[in-house]
Formats: sequence, C-alpha cells, structure tokens
Amino acid sequence: MKRLIPTAVIVLLLTGWLCPAEGQILPFRNYSIELGLSESVAHTIIQDHRGYIWVGTGYGLNRFDGKRFRQYYTEDGLANNRVHSIFQDSKMSIWVGTETGISVLEPDTLITPAVVQRLNGYAILDIFEDQSGNYWFGTDTAGLWRLDAMGQLTSIHELENLPLVSVRSIQQDETGRIWIGSREGLVRICDDEVYHYSSAKGYPDLQIRDLKIDEFGRIWIGSRTGLVRYEKGVISRFGREDGLADARIQSITVESYDRVWLGTESGISLFNGTEFRNFSREQGVPALIIYSSMKDLEGNIWFGTLGGGITVYVGDITESYTIDNGLTNNVVTGFTEDASGRIWIATYGGGVLRREEGHFSVFQEQEGLIDNKVYALYADSDERIWAGTREGISIYSNGRFESLTDEQFPFRVVRRIVEDPGSGAFWIGTYNDGLIYLTEDGFTQYHIANGFLHDTVMDVKLDPDGVWWFATYGGVAFYDGHEFGSLTIADGLPSNGVIHVHIDHNGDKWFSTFNGVARYNGERVDVLPEFQLAEKISYFTIQDRLNRFWIGTNFGIFRADPEILFHSDDHSERLGGIRLFNKNQGLIANELNAGASLLASDGSIWLGTVEGLSHFFPERTRSNYHQPGIGFEEVMISGRMMNPERRVQVRHDRNFLQFEFNGLSYEAPDQIVYRYQLRGFDADWNYTRDNILRYPSLPAGEYLFEVFAYNADGVRSADSAQYLFRIMPPFYFQWWFILLAVLLIVTMITLYLRYFGIRKQVDIERMRVQIASDLHDDVGSSLTELALQTDFLQAGDVNSEVRATLRQLGEQSRKIVSSLDDIVWSIDSRNDTAGDLTDRMQDYVNQIFATGNTEIHYHFDKLRMNEKLPVDVKENVYLIFKEAINNIIKHSSATRVDIHFSFSGKRYELVIADNGATKKNDRKSGQGLRNIKMRADRIGSEVEITDQNGFTVRAAGTIQ
Repeated sequence: MKRLIPTAVIVLLLTGWLCPAEGQILPFRNYSIELGLSESVAHTIIQDHRGYIWVGTGYGLNRFDGKRFRQYYTEDGLANNRVHSIFQDSKMSIWVGTETGISVLEPDTLITPAVVQRLNGYAILDIFEDQSGNYWFGTDTAGLWRLDAMGQLTSIHELENLPLVSVRSIQQDETGRIWIGSREGLVRICDDEVYHYSSAKGYPDLQIRDLKIDEFGRIWIGSRTGLVRYEKGVISRFGREDGLADARIQSITVESYDRVWLGTESGISLFNGTEFRNFSREQGVPALIIYSSMKDLEGNIWFGTLGGGITVYVGDITESYTIDNGLTNNVVTGFTEDASGRIWIATYGGGVLRREEGHFSVFQEQEGLIDNKVYALYADSDERIWAGTREGISIYSNGRFESLTDEQFPFRVVRRIVEDPGSGAFWIGTYNDGLIYLTEDGFTQYHIANGFLHDTVMDVKLDPDGVWWFATYGGVAFYDGHEFGSLTIADGLPSNGVIHVHIDHNGDKWFSTFNGVARYNGERVDVLPEFQLAEKISYFTIQDRLNRFWIGTNFGIFRADPEILFHSDDHSERLGGIRLFNKNQGLIANELNAGASLLASDGSIWLGTVEGLSHFFPERTRSNYHQPGIGFEEVMISGRMMNPERRVQVRHDRNFLQFEFNGLSYEAPDQIVYRYQLRGFDADWNYTRDNILRYPSLPAGEYLFEVFAYNADGVRSADSAQYLFRIMPPFYFQWWFILLAVLLIVTMITLYLRYFGIRKQVDIERMRVQIASDLHDDVGSSLTELALQTDFLQAGDVNSEVRATLRQLGEQSRKIVSSLDDIVWSIDSRNDTAGDLTDRMQDYVNQIFATGNTEIHYHFDKLRMNEKLPVDVKENVYLIFKEAINNIIKHSSATRVDIHFSFSGKRYELVIADNGATKKNDRKSGQGLRNIKMRADRIGSEVEITDQNGFTVRAAGTIQ
C-alpha cells in the first residue's frame, strides 16, 4: 500500500501539535438550589435508617429522596433556619442542631424537647449518642454538654473545668471512651477521667474541625494545619508537603482501610495511607470549600459544599473529556488503538487526536489531514493510522498524514476501514457509495446497482471462519470469499438499519440496529427482548474481557446478561439482567455516536458522544446489592392529602386515588423500577418506572395498595410500602337501604296486586250482580210467566190428559224458578256476607217448617255478620244446609232443630242437629247424603254425618 501514498517532498519534523489535558472530568453528581435544595451552603449531611439523605444548610433543613428535596423551616418547628448538625439516634429520631438550639423530628413533626431548652441560644455544632444512651452536644461558645438517661442536662466543661469552648466533633471508640475534637484541641473522657491532649503535654496544638474513629480503631483528626492519624499510640501528621491539596480540613469520611476522604478548603482529597489524590473543579467538584461528608448505605460518598450544594461521588468508572480539558471538538465519532496502546480519536470538525502520557496530540488539515470532519480510524498491520473523513481517506505514517487521490479513491464519507489479513487489502464502508474493496492495484465497488444489499455500509467485521460481515442500512450482508448473502427483517432482524456488528467469544454475531439488538448463532436470529432496549436505537454491542455485554444507545450504555434476558420468564429476575450507565454514573452525555466505540487492550471502553468523550472502565463497575428503601411521599384521595400510615374509609364519590412513592437508591436513582398492585382491583403485579400512579373512579370495596422498589441491579426492597383503604358504597348500595328498597318494592307490589285484585274483585262483583239481575229479570220472569200460563190453560176447557201435562209443566217451571232463585242469590255479590248467608238459611227454614210444629234454634251469637265469604264456599255451605234440612223434613220426626254457623275469616263450621229418630240405616244412604258429601268435596270441607241421639250434619273447612 505504500505506492498509494504520494512521497512527501518536505519531511516535517513536527508530528502534530500538543493540547495538554487539564484533567479528566470524574463522576460527581451535583444537587443544588436549582434542583430544590433550600440553600447552596451545606453544613452537614447524613443518611437515616430508611435511606433518606438529610442536609443541613444555612437556610433550612432538607430531606432528599434522590429526586426532590423537602424543606423544613422555623414555621415547621425548626429552632433556627441555620442548621449546623444532624444526628439520628438509636430510637431512629432525627436530632437537628441549629444556630439557636436543638429540634427533634418525631416522626414528622419538629419539636424542641423541654430537657434541652437550656441550650436555646447556643449554636449546636455536633450531636452524639454514646453506648449508654447518653446524648452529647458540642456547642460553638458554651463547650460540651451531656444529657443522661434520666433527662439531666449537664455542662461538662464547667463540671470538669475543661478549657473547651467550641466543640466540633464527638466520637466514641470500641472501649467506650469519648473523644472530643474542639478548637481548643483533643480531649478524651473515660468514666470520670478526663485527659486533654495539649501542647503543654507535648502533643500538637490542633484546632480540630472534624474527628472520626474508623472500624480499625484509628482516630482521624482534621485540623486547620493538616491531617492527623492516631493509631496504637502513634501520631502521624500529613500536610501539603505530602500532597494534600489544602491543610485546612473541614470533614473526614472513612470509606475503607485505604480510602479516607477529606473535605478541605481547596476541594476534595482521597488518602490511601501513603499518598493523596486531589479533586477540584476540573474534576467536577462544584465548589472548593467542603464543609461536610458522609458515606451512604450503598457506598457512595457525599459532600456538602460552600456555594455548590451537595455532590456525590459515584465511583471511578469514567473519565471524561471535552473541549474544556483537551478535545478540539466535542463531537467524537471514532477510535482506534495502535500497537503501542495509544488511543486515536476522531472528531467531527476537530481532526484527529492521539491520547498519550496525559496529553492530546492534535492532527488537523495543517498536518496533512484531508478534512477535519473525521468518521473512522483504523490502525493497520504496518502501524499506519487510516482516517476516513467526509472528503476521503488520509493515512498517518512517518509523522504526518498523506491523503489518497481521487484516482486512487474517488469516494466520500468513509464510515469504516478494516484490513483483510489474508490479502493486505482493505474493506471500506461508505455512506451512499456502498462497499469498497481497496487493493494496491485499484478498487472494486459493491453497491445496489451491481446487486449489493445497500449503498450505506456502517461496519465491517471478520469472523473466525473467514466470513466477512457488513452492517448496512438494508440489513446484514456477509461474504464467504465466493458470494454474498444477507439477513434482513424477513429473517428476524428487528430493523434493516444495521449500525454495528460484533462477534462474541462464542462466534455468535450481534447486530445493533435502529430498533434494538439481535443475535445470530448461524441458524436463527433472536432479538434481545428486554423492554429497556425494545424499539431503541443501538449503536454498538461489545463483549468485554469478563464476558459481559455492553450496548450503546441514546440513553447511555447498558450492561446486559443475555442468558437472563433470553431465557428467564420472571420479570423480577430480568430486571437484574440489564443495567444502564448514563450521566448519573459519570458519562459525559447519554447520547452516544454511531461508530464511536472501542474496547481497548486494557479492558476499558472508549465512548464518543455529541458532548465529548468518556473513558469507561467496565471492570471497575460494581453491583449494588443494598436493598433500596421504599416509602410514600403523598397519598391523595380526590385531591385531599391523607396520612399514609392510617387506614381510611371514604365516601363513594371520593374514589380518585393518587399514590406518590419513592425507592431510595442513590447510585442510579433514575433507574429504580417499581412493582405494584392494588389488591381488589389489579389482577396481577405491574411494573413501572413512574413513581406516581393514579386510579380514577374506583368502585366501592376494600383495597390494599402495595409497592416494592428495585434498584438498578434488580435488587428488591426488603419491605413494601402499603396503604389500606376502603371506599364505601353509595347509600343506595348500603344493606339498610337495600332492605328498605326491597321492603318498599314488596309493599308497592303488594299494594299494586291488592289494588288490582280489589279492582278485579269489584268488576267481578259487578258482573255477578249483572248476571244475577239478568237471570232474575229475564229467565226468572219467563219461567214464572210460563207457570202462570199453564195455570191459565188448566182453567180452560181441556181434557184430562192435557191438564195433567200442563200441571206437570207448571210444577216443573216453579221448581226451576226455585232453583234459579238459589243460583241468582249465590251469584249476586250483594249476598256475600255471613249475615246474608244466615238470613237465607232462616228464610228457607221458615219456608220449610211453616207449620210451626218444630222448634228452630239458631246459634249465630259470635258470628261477624259483615265478614265476606267466598262465592263457592257460600254457595256450597248453603246447599249442604238445604240438603240437611230437607233430610230432616223427609226422614225425621224431630221436634227441635239446632243450627250452628261460625266463621272467623279463615275457618268456618256448619252444624245442623235434630232430636228426631229414624229407622236403622235409613239416613246413611240416598241421594241427599251423597249431595252433601259432593258439595263438601268441592270446597275442601270436612263433613261428618251421625244419627245417634238425632241426626247431625257437621261441615267444617278452611278458606285457602
């Protein structure tokens, strides 16, 4: 290939101009007033047992949950808005030391206990609880105070005559000794013994700002003159001469044995036991004066600053660079690594940079580069650097770039360059000019016009079997040395827009596309199913030295475990199969660039973005196994704030529920996932990243809302946050209302039926009256007329035979009239009462016993004469009565007849008894007795006929 490069006429001694790197940007995440902190001066910072971060500022107390701050001021019960110290005791109460006394938060209300009101007016610089439950208070002007378990508050400096005025820090070692750090020096208290480490006793004269005792028994002292370590009776001092950024130390936090963090007045220093590493604004620290620091439950280190709010150091997994610290342009488009391990960087508009020995060497058009807009870099086997640009190709060799001529390479916008190790030729992917195979003798172009898959080729890779793979905007093309093949969406790709090809340690091919990631094992294409990557553009997939996969997107870089993502059906387990690293973990930007990734020989990954580059160290990432906290921030029911710790019962029209909750994890607070269910409404568990959920128009019922939090590594909270509530049904669904409604409906139906029954009965009675009238007036009168006519004819001159016939006809007519009279009486509704029945009985008796030889006794004394009888009962009872009377007339020689009739509305009874005597068995048969039984059967009546001591007929029954 040397023939392709024109010979330089002038040999340049300069190989590029140097751009010193001012220092990499490290992963500090900052929170200040623009994000809700009440003031940018943070005097103190702690984390409570639930996971909340508490920040004391010069104006207010703040509680931070990873997303927002909640402020407490004097109107909320705070003794003073200037907060110096915060402490959580063994009872989980939060003690707040202010400029003028102490406030205690229990559980969500700030109060000043009466036992510490003597301290009102003093600035409380530190609060501590010892192993015996005694509280110690360090003040700015009144020395040291102790509150014992009996509630007795004592001034220790007055009691022991100690020269303590301004007490900054109080600690207790494992033996129970109390160590006091003050402006006046170091003091140790053990039982009743007090020892002052004064200069008079040969100890350093220290103005102590902070004091910490670590788990290894070492005492660390931060003073105005440097760092002091007291270990096993040996005092060691460290200052500027040892590399400390500033001897004025404000805070100390021990992360581990060889990692001690110091907040100074010139930034942050990290001490490993022998040397210091310093961090200032260039590394991302928002302010130089550091007032406070602490290590949270996940291992992150927090700092409170003067003027910069709070900042958290989330680990040394990234180093970032921009135009402010060495880059010539923030848009980084590509990388390559040469044989010496130096990293070459392509930028869009800033040419090429080479990173070595803490600085950047810059190569631009004046160093021979054909164009400063560079897309691709490649280090070939001859240790030359190829640069693919918008205007063609330049090659770095012998200290400068030389460019290929249009005759040698007439194409533009070069996206990828890869050397063929077998032939020494180069495969070159371009934007819109297809795939170019460049040799010493010329080039071959593959594009749509001659059958190639697409004219835009973004990546080129060679697999272990000697097959070439090409990422194009029309799918994946591959070439086995003889012919081309392809994979497209028809074969299972999520998109034909393929940006990157990666061949993993097993030989599987990974395709990064505009619509997610797919893996090809030689037989089939499997799309990575995780919801976080679905339908997201993917710029690259890389497998690192630890066999972990890294996927670059517009949202940052994902760490993925394909085994979990491809094979697990458990949603909770799948959460641990993918983890995102973005700006919150130190990336310079979330949006990465296509082609701008490199897995370097040291295992690190170089990432190009639109805002600079990040040097990412995957082997330094750690899994966060700490279970996140979870708690409600707000529970609202139809716009009303509710107490999350109290069960409530609300009306049916207050059925709009809103839950706001927070998972407490600070390593990646934006990646918390929530698993929730509203029992009584949701059929199954649901997952979301939103921390606000709404349930509108819930029906009446008993509900339990439950939510768990999962951190970025898929670790679930130990407990869930729960809220139990009940929505009452409307009054028309209450049991009493339903009962009343049923009763009302039954009553209305009953009244309706009764009304229409009565109305129908009235209609029937009218009809009966009409029928009775018609029978009486028409039929009855006709028969009577017939009888009279026969009588008239008999009086005439007729023979005996005709007269006999006329007499029979007249008698029969009168019999029919008599029977019809009974029928008319029965039908007529005006005769339905018991009184009507007894009147009819008496009329008949008077007619039958007209001679007066028989005594008739009626027993109707207790009968309610106006009580109505059913028609059939009235008719048949009367006919039974008639048959019994007729039987007495025909067969008895009775001189006395007793007639009893009673009716109580339901039960009736008829008894007819005489005192006559008949022949044996004379009355036990015959048509009359059969008629009595037949009439009784018709109305379901019981009938009893006896002839002992006279003839007796008894008929009784119940009206149905």
